[in-house]
Amino acid sequence: MKKTLIKIGCFVALSIGIAGCKGQLDDYYVDPDKTTNPTIEKLFSSILDNNRARPNYSEMREIALPMCAAYCQTAACDNKEERWIQTVNPVEALWNDYYTPSNQGTDINYNTGNGVMAQYRTMQRLYNNLPLDERPNFNIFMMAGKALLLDQTAQMIDMFGDIPYTQAGSLDMNNTISNAAFQNQKELYDSVLIGLKDISEWFAATTPNAVAAASFSAQDYLMKGSIDKWRRYVNSLRLRYLMRISRSDVDEARAKDEIEDILGNPIFYPLVDGDFVGDNYNPANTDILLYQLTNYNNQPMNSFTEIRAQMAPEFMLNNVMIPANDPRIPFMFDKNTRKDGTPNRWYGAMKQTEVNQADSMFNYSIWDSTTYLTNAKLPGIYMSASEVNFLKAEAFERWGLSGGTAQQSYELGVRQAIAFINFLHNINPNQIEPLTQPSTITVSNYLSNPLIAYTGTSASKLEKIYTQKWLHFNVLQSRQAWAEWRRTGYPRINIIPATRPGYEMPPNRFMYPASEIAYNSSYEAIRNKDTREAKIFWMGEY
Repeated sequence: MKKTLIKIGCFVALSIGIAGCKGQLDDYYVDPDKTTNPTIEKLFSSILDNNRARPNYSEMREIALPMCAAYCQTAACDNKEERWIQTVNPVEALWNDYYTPSNQGTDINYNTGNGVMAQYRTMQRLYNNLPLDERPNFNIFMMAGKALLLDQTAQMIDMFGDIPYTQAGSLDMNNTISNAAFQNQKELYDSVLIGLKDISEWFAATTPNAVAAASFSAQDYLMKGSIDKWRRYVNSLRLRYLMRISRSDVDEARAKDEIEDILGNPIFYPLVDGDFVGDNYNPANTDILLYQLTNYNNQPMNSFTEIRAQMAPEFMLNNVMIPANDPRIPFMFDKNTRKDGTPNRWYGAMKQTEVNQADSMFNYSIWDSTTYLTNAKLPGIYMSASEVNFLKAEAFERWGLSGGTAQQSYELGVRQAIAFINFLHNINPNQIEPLTQPSTITVSNYLSNPLIAYTGTSASKLEKIYTQKWLHFNVLQSRQAWAEWRRTGYPRINIIPATRPGYEMPPNRFMYPASEIAYNSSYEAIRNKDTREAKIFWMGEY
C-alpha cells in the first residue's frame, strides 16, 4: 500500500480529478480534458467501474484462478510444491485496489480495482459540503455507493479478517493524518449488516425527486437507475452475509431471526431470486451483472493458459458432474484435443496427482472455449438468482421457515444455474460450437437423479445445496466459492498436501501485504493474528 493508509484522500483528489477513462465511460465520470473537479455522481460511476468484479486479466490470472478458486478446487492448479503459497505482489495489489483506485489508466487490461474506499470518502466530503437544500439530489448516490462499499468490505473481511475501515480516508474527510486502526472483523461485519439493513429500508421508503432520478438513471450503468433492482441487490447481500455468520458456533440465532424476517416479507424485502422462473429465466433481466465496456475485446484465454488453469478441475468434473450426467458439461468444458491432433472421445479431468501435467493435459478436458476461454463478454457477477435460491433453500432446510420450501428453492436454483451457464455461452458472439439450452425434460431428469434429487437426510440435502452453489460459483465467483467452502466444509474435496514445509495445505485467509506491515504502525495490534492458519471469524471453532 502507499506509505500511510489514510493518505488515500490525497490520492483520490488527484487520481479522480486529473485522470479519467476514455471510450464508453467518458460520459459517466471524470475526463481530464473536461474537468479537474470530481463530483458525487461521477465518483459513483467510477466506483461502478470495478475490474476486480469483472473477470478481467489481472483478477483472474493473479487472484481468482491461482488462489481463491484453486484453494476450494473450482479451478485446477499446477501440481507444484509452492501451489499453496500466497503470491505477494498480487495480494498487495488486491489490498491497494480496495483503498485506492487503479481504474484510471488507458490500459484496460491492467485497470483493476475501483478504490471504493477512497472514492466513497471523497463522495462523503463533497456531500457534507453541499447546502442542505441540494442534498436530496444526491442522497440516492450516497446510499447506492455505500451499498457497493459494504459489499466490497465484507469481501475484504472474508479474505483478510481484520481490516482498517472507519479511520481509512480520514485525510480526505477531515484533514487528519494518522495510522488507520485495524477493526475487529466480527464487529465490522456487524456494521456491514446493520448498514445494509438501513440502506434497504431507505430504498423501500424513497421516491427520488426528478433531478435525482434523472441524474441517477444517467450515471448508474450497473442497474440503469432501477430502484427495484437496488432493493433486490441490497436485500440479497444481507441474505448472503447473514448466512455467512449462521454457523451454530458463530451467530446462528441472529442470522435465523433476520433471515426469517427477510423471507417472510417478500414485498418489503424483494430479492434477486428470478421471481420463481426456472428454465426460462433471463439473467440479463433479473441478475446484477457488471458487463464489459464496449471497447473491451480481450479474451480470458491468457489468464487461464499462463498458469495451466484451463485444465478442468478434477473433483468438479469427475466426482460431481460426470456421475450425475450434468447437462452443463458441454457448456462448461471441452473434451480437448491430443498433441497428435486426435480429439478426445469423452469428458474427463486430469488427476491432481499427475506428475507430467504439461504433456498430459492434452489428454483431458479443459474449460469450454466459447463459454470461458474466448469469451470477452463475460460479466462480473454481483448477485445471481441461483445463489439467492440456494441461500433460501439452506434457510428453509435448517430452520423450517415460512415463505417457501427447501426443495422448491433448491430445484429452482439448479434450473437457474443451468439457464445461467447457457446465458454465458450465448453472450459470446464468436460461437465455436453452438449449443442448445437443455430442455425442461432434460433438467427434470437431472433433478431426479439420486445423486442430485432432494432426498435423504437433512445433512445430505444440505450437502447437495452447498455443492450445487459451489458448482454455480465455479471460477467466475471464486471469492464466494472459497468463502462458502470455508464456512460449510462442502463439497468434501480431496486436497493433496504440498511438499513445501509450512505450506502443505491451502490457507484460511490472505496475509497482510508487506507495505501495510511496514508503514501502518497499527499493524502491531493485530500482528499475532496475521498467520495463514488463522480463521475468519465466521468459520467457527470446529
